[in-house]
Amino acid sequence: MKKINKRNIIAAYARWLYLKKAWRTNKKIVIIESDDWGSIRTSGKEAYRNLQNLGYDMSKSPYTLDALESNEDMVALYETLHAVRDVQDNPASVTANMILANPDFEAIQNNNFSTYKYETVDTTLGNYQGRDQVRDLWKEGLKTNMFFPQLHAREHVRYWDWMTDLKQNKAEALETFKLKMCGVPRVVSKTSTSYYHPPYIDDQILKNENVNLDNLISEGAKLFKAEFGFGSKTTIAPNCGWTESAEKIWNKNGVKFIQGGFLQEHHMKNTTNYIPHYLGEKSKINDMLYLVRNCTFEPSKSNNSDYWQSTFKEVERAFSKKTPAIISSHRVNFIGSIKEKNRENGLKQLKQLLEKIVQQYPDVIFLNSHQLGDMIANDNS
Repeated sequence: MKKINKRNIIAAYARWLYLKKAWRTNKKIVIIESDDWGSIRTSGKEAYRNLQNLGYDMSKSPYTLDALESNEDMVALYETLHAVRDVQDNPASVTANMILANPDFEAIQNNNFSTYKYETVDTTLGNYQGRDQVRDLWKEGLKTNMFFPQLHAREHVRYWDWMTDLKQNKAEALETFKLKMCGVPRVVSKTSTSYYHPPYIDDQILKNENVNLDNLISEGAKLFKAEFGFGSKTTIAPNCGWTESAEKIWNKNGVKFIQGGFLQEHHMKNTTNYIPHYLGEKSKINDMLYLVRNCTFEPSKSNNSDYWQSTFKEVERAFSKKTPAIISSHRVNFIGSIKEKNRENGLKQLKQLLEKIVQQYPDVIFLNSHQLGDMIANDNS
């Protein structure tokens, strides 16, 4: 007998629940939520080549093309967004979910992998060529709502697992550490290892690892405010994995709206609980609201030059159900420092998607996640 996949069953229920209970509007609203800005993934072209030479099949995952955004990446993205306007003559908007810190490789090496240390994203950007204008460009995008930063996390890595493997001299951890990387994607790894699993996991696991969840989240929120001058009212947990404890800490730090997918993953020691959510649902913690993504734009994962059309169909479906089209995407789709063709393809398809939306729905409105959250919260209908 074929084994029943618990996740698939709950996911199907979550989609049914969304159709029944999601917040609705007659307005045609498009939100693009894009994750991982500010984080290190592959540290550069040289690291990519070195890993290939070491026998890693980098073609197995598009995330091997993901890297710290460059000046060129930001300018190219803005040119694309600026070129497409909504009914109010506003440019397309990306809600950019930010990582505010990365591992401090030098400090970690100097203490012989005994203690994890991080550096703030401004320090990271200063360590890489072609990134000297990125912080200013973030703020330029904010002025026009083309690039609206929100909190993703302090860092996007389960650092305690990584540190354990470094201390134990695991070959892959050490090979990638030398290239200023925290491993490679699981499908690329020779040992099926990834350090990018959700960090906001069950309280008991974190206690056993001596990880303070409050520090992990609150320090990220403080770094966000220091960088951008305002507190983030929305957030999304790395890999959509979080707990009620995380929600309490988000709430304490001023978060009002929780971005995510149809399912929340609650990771425990030997199992994962899947919790369905729908747009506009209230959290048990001070009535925070869930913002649920119902469309996907990930052209880097596809070899199809017309991939964007599948996203457009999802937008059509959302509008037919009188819900906003909340598009899930990742930074990798817009990054070209490792392979320029990756950025060219992503932005070309993004422009095709946005132009088709405006053509088909001339009354469309481009908003960021905070604006949508406020609209739902203030709806008394």
